[in-house]
Amino acid sequence: MRIVLGGVRGSSPQSHPDFMRFGGATSCVLVENGAGARIVLDAGTGLRTVLKDLAVSDAGMPVLMLFTHYHLDHLIGLPPFSPLYDPDWNVVFAAPIREGITVEVALKRLIGEPFWPAPFRASQRFEVLPETSDGAPFPYGPFTVRWCAVHHRNGCHAYRIDASGTGEAMAFVTDLEWAASDEKERADLLRLCRDPRPVDVLIMEGHGEAAQFAGWGHSLWKETVEVAKKVGVRQLVITHHAPDDDDRALVRREQEVQATMSNACLGYEGMRIVWNRGSPISITGRSVLTH
Repeated sequence: MRIVLGGVRGSSPQSHPDFMRFGGATSCVLVENGAGARIVLDAGTGLRTVLKDLAVSDAGMPVLMLFTHYHLDHLIGLPPFSPLYDPDWNVVFAAPIREGITVEVALKRLIGEPFWPAPFRASQRFEVLPETSDGAPFPYGPFTVRWCAVHHRNGCHAYRIDASGTGEAMAFVTDLEWAASDEKERADLLRLCRDPRPVDVLIMEGHGEAAQFAGWGHSLWKETVEVAKKVGVRQLVITHHAPDDDDRALVRREQEVQATMSNACLGYEGMRIVWNRGSPISITGRSVLTH
């Protein structure tokens, strides 16, 4: 399995030099198997980072795009994404219904007048996923996808992706307020990440480190570490960094995180995570620290 972090910023993108180390693009994660199967989780401005990995598509194995929720920082990369205007490009958009809104309705609103001037021309299919995957996972080529609801305003879902034949597993959990989650919400997420076995890689938000974020729908990094330890993951990657946290702040935070959990790090734009079942997890793509 290979994972590419297209964007790791939360709420709004940043383009100042003080944010170059970790990147300023908003949430987007690519999961692929190296043989044509590609799943995109969220489509923030980081979607552009993974453009070269997605430019080619075919009807036999269309790109699968999953959405955790429909807040703009997780969708805004879609309107200018050039493959969506290629009639030969194939994509499946999928998500559970949230507050009565399907993924098809959400995307049509996003690019509807007067907000965007051009309709998508790619071959598109929309899949409405059940509220949970307890009945059956969603199959996509060599992957199976599971999900559960997490605590966030307007609804949000966490996803787990398993490689069917080889056994690698990852989970993507963003826009979750762990402190405000009830017992069932916590149990559902832990079960998603643990069953049938603990995920190898957990990519989970740790929006900040101060109590000022209470009620915003986000978790503190210490809470994220707590979840990772409960699950027993091989690697924790913390993302969805607060928009005002510059490189200096995030470097200090990563040092604190690793003092608490050695197999943890902060995600950065362009990070590539590669492993086979039973092999060490390789993390590459780190930019040169200039501060």
